[in-house]
Amino acid sequence: MGIYDGIILCSDMDGTMTNTRGEISARNAEAIIYFQKNGGLFTVATGRPPYHPEKFSDIFVCNTYIVALNGSMIFDPKSREFIEKHPLDESAKYDIKKIMETFSDVGQVQIHGEEGHFAQQDGEDADSFLGRINERMFDIMFIQNREKTARLKDIVPKEFPGYKFCRGWSEGLEMFSKNGGKGNSVMKTKALTGSRLAVTAGNYDNDIEMLLMADIGVCVRDSSPDVLAAADIVTVSCNNDPIAVIIDELRKEKPFK
Repeated sequence: MGIYDGIILCSDMDGTMTNTRGEISARNAEAIIYFQKNGGLFTVATGRPPYHPEKFSDIFVCNTYIVALNGSMIFDPKSREFIEKHPLDESAKYDIKKIMETFSDVGQVQIHGEEGHFAQQDGEDADSFLGRINERMFDIMFIQNREKTARLKDIVPKEFPGYKFCRGWSEGLEMFSKNGGKGNSVMKTKALTGSRLAVTAGNYDNDIEMLLMADIGVCVRDSSPDVLAAADIVTVSCNNDPIAVIIDELRKEKPFK
């Protein structure tokens, strides 16, 4: 039996597994491989598309389901099949248009579809932009400066309670299905794999749900304030190999005690 049998570790990518230069450190990479070789399931829970982790395939490969687009998809990297998808209804275009036209703080809009990525062009109105979307939509990004994003975060969700909203980074408010969310999908992945312990690692607001719902939620030291408050454990910064530190701690009979 491996020392990590029954443990699934789901990490955010940007600013958690990767450092501020967007790199996965050698120590983090070595720890992930060690964790997997000794019975652990390691994967990512990211706001990015399901194929994004393949960018780092020369460093590590997820050995269980990937949680992508803020939990709107669960993807099996081995079979290349989707276990779950939570697209927005076609009627969401009406609400996206209303957000674009109602809130002056909204900047550029980008949409992750089933396969493609669509970006609003300079001067393009809502009807023209949304008319170009010819596939199911999963994650909507409203991109503007930090101050405007903070204001939208407090206003838009109250006006549109039929969706989930979160900040994936300081200059982006994201909108997706109520059935999505990193927390929901991480816990479904825990159940699908029969794991006894789900550990999550994150740094920004779109990670809060999974930090709260996991058996152990760990955030890096340079996380946003709301994330620091939500996490069970605060570990080292993203520039100091947090994944390696977490994996080392999980070797203990009673980790983080």
